[in-house]
Amino acid sequence: MELTYQDRAQRLSKIIEIAEAIIKTSNTLSEDLKSHMLQWGEQVKYMALYPEPKFKRVGSIKSLENDFLNYWNEATGPEVEMFWSALNNNNIQLERKDIFKAILKRRKIKDLSEYDYVIDNIVICEQLRKINNEQVIELNKFLEDFEHRNAGKM
Repeated sequence: MELTYQDRAQRLSKIIEIAEAIIKTSNTLSEDLKSHMLQWGEQVKYMALYPEPKFKRVGSIKSLENDFLNYWNEATGPEVEMFWSALNNNNIQLERKDIFKAILKRRKIKDLSEYDYVIDNIVICEQLRKINNEQVIELNKFLEDFEHRNAGKM
């Protein structure tokens, strides 16, 4: 059964609270990153719990979830593992996604959310060696294909 907007908003609020607790106790994240992540979590939580009427849709809350979870899906380290473990311990059923892997397997960027994700993360993921040069070339081709398919819509 599909969760309602309110159910998803409450779940996202709990996810953010779990992330905040992990961030605040981290010994490996910089103070700047901690501050940024905590502020971002507060903003996402507020948007989820108190949306403008036009954004009180399941599609909108799914976008907020994806945006918030980007870091936790793509980063590595003890905090990330603690986060996913804590979600499991709190019976929050979320799948950890590797968006680049999914795009590369599918050989296509499926929507604007994935397009934005690739644009925002391709350079850093290449620098961190999460993707190799051949994958960067493929992803750039998929970006170009998406732009051609959606010319005039973006």
